[in-house]
Formats: sequence, structure tokens, C-alpha cells
Amino acid sequence: MNKQAIITILFSLVAMTGQGQVHFRIEGNIGMPDFTGVMEIKDVLKQQSIDTIKVVNGIITPKEGTLPRMAICLLADTTKTFVQTDSVPQKKSKLTLGTLFIDNGTIKVEGLNGHGLQQSGTSISNEIAAFNQRMAEIQREYEEESTDRKSAMTALLCDVISRHSNDVYGIYLLVNEGRWYLEAAKWVELHDKLIRDNGEYISKTPYLADDLKRTKAKLENQLTTVVGSKFVDFAVEYNGKTTRLSDYVGRGQYVLVDFWASWCGACRVEIPNIIATYNKYKDRGLQVIGIAVSDKSEATLKAIEEMKMPYPQIINSQKIASDRYGITEIPETILFAPDGTILARGLRGEDIDKKLKEIFNDNK
Repeated sequence: MNKQAIITILFSLVAMTGQGQVHFRIEGNIGMPDFTGVMEIKDVLKQQSIDTIKVVNGIITPKEGTLPRMAICLLADTTKTFVQTDSVPQKKSKLTLGTLFIDNGTIKVEGLNGHGLQQSGTSISNEIAAFNQRMAEIQREYEEESTDRKSAMTALLCDVISRHSNDVYGIYLLVNEGRWYLEAAKWVELHDKLIRDNGEYISKTPYLADDLKRTKAKLENQLTTVVGSKFVDFAVEYNGKTTRLSDYVGRGQYVLVDFWASWCGACRVEIPNIIATYNKYKDRGLQVIGIAVSDKSEATLKAIEEMKMPYPQIINSQKIASDRYGITEIPETILFAPDGTILARGLRGEDIDKKLKEIFNDNK
């Protein structure tokens, strides 16, 4: 092989090595003029630090670097800070300013006075701005719980995630926005597309792969426990006793199940309404039970006593019950028919009483 051929091969190898690499520059400000120090750039999905940047009086000293591919990163203070509490120094968590999508080009950062970051100057920055703008427009155009709003959000998410199915922006939207706005079947469909298009990266990112696997399993369980389905049983151990959902459901009564936790503010707001429902219909064929999820048993018992909850409770279910019914947020209610068929999911507030009035022919 002659010298020219060897040089040609070397140039080819260099070119191949550079394919797909991200060459970035970060500049701008963090929105905190009193801050001088070093900020860590941490890859959220890989769970590792990839670089640092210097900040002087809130202004970022421009930083250039290279990554194998686009990354979602957190910008966080690396200094150890402490606060005094009752004369005892307590370690304070790192100051995390916000998320950056690092891709090819110059990323211009603008801090929001310690309440996040905005970025501009790159293609992905423009995509993010366009997505956020359209989401805000949809929220203004349609009523909060309307079918049209949900359809518009679904269409937007499906479009953007599908176009970014081979990069981390698609992953970010599926994990963060998709869990709130997409129906379970659509989420699973988009998840499978990401696995087909970006499976190698996902499989090599354990934190991400495990999270997606758990979420998919939970949503697939949700698909098997939709309205019209028969109840799915589960068992919970607490204080030497085993309690099953079937101890209450499928035994000839209507059963309203409230999934809650002591730490959940929205649950505590809803519980007085659940209590009122129990008192109104308990002698007319309705059983109410609470299921404490992802909660410490002692905290659950304390909340039951504080709020004077008079109906039976399944304690210490942790994730058993919520995973089995594909519950992604609480409070959540499920109404079962006397034969154990699921009649309704997600009823809250006045909708609970409205549904029960229909069942018990209550015109009051």
C-alpha cells in the first residue's frame, strides 16, 4: 500500500470518528449577578458530570466542548454550602439552575433569577421554544378538561416526539410531558417507536432504561384496568396480616376506592369529600375504602387519625396497588360495580356525587 493510500484511509477514519459528534459553545448569564463560582454540567440521563463552566458575577465564561451526541444537562453549583439551623450547621443541597439541551452550535443561556434557564441560538433551542409556545396556546384556547384540548396536546406531542425519536429531546418529552398528557395506549406506541429508533442508546443508559420499563409496565396495566374491565386483585402485607382488594370488591356492593398518601396535599383536599360520600351512601349499598400508596405506615395511620377517616384502609401497599392499576398520579379513585366491574376511574369532587346519584337514583 502506497503512502497516498494510507493518508486517504487515515482521513476517512477521522471523518467517520467525527460523524454524529456534537460541538458546542455555552455563553450568556445565569440570571444571578451576585454569583461567582464554578457550575457543573451534568448529563441527566447518563447521571454523570461532563464538564464545568466558570461564572463571574452571573456571567458565563464561554465554554466550548465536544459530546458524542445531544445531551440533556443540568447546570448546578459545585460549591458546598451550609445553612445554620438552631446553631447547628446543616448541609444544603446544590443550587440547580435548570436544564439545557446541548447540541451543535452556540447555546445562549439566559437565567430566570434562580427559577430556571432559557436557551436560544441552536436548532434544538428553536424547537423547544416552538413547542412551549404551542403548548401555551393550546392551554389558552381550550377549557382545562375539554376533549379538544387533550386532542390538540396529543397531536402536538405525537408530532414532536416522532420527529425526535432518535434523540434525547424525544425521550425527554415522552417521559416528562407524555406522562401527563398522553393516553396510555398512545404513550406505549410512542415508547415502542423510541425503542426502535433509539434503542441502543436507551439500553446503554440504565437509569433511563429502567424508568421507561417501569412506566411502560404500569401503563400496560392501566390498559387492562380500563372502564368495563373486571377488577384485578392484589395482596398487601401489614403487621402480620394479608389484605386483598377482593376482601371488598366483587362481593355484591358498589365500592369506591380512593388511592392516596399522607404526603399528598391534593389527596388531603379531596378526603373530606370522600368522607361525605361515605356518610351519604354507606347505608345505601356503597362501600368506601382507602388505599395508601408509597407512604410510610406510621404517617398513614397518623393522617387517618387526624382526618378522622371512618372507612376501611389498606395500609402499606407502597407501589403494589398503584402499579397494578397503572396509576401515575394521586389522588385517584376507581368505582367498582357489585360484580367487580370497573364503572369509572378518575372521579373527583362533584363528579363522584354526580355518578353515585345516577346509580342510586338520588334526585336530591
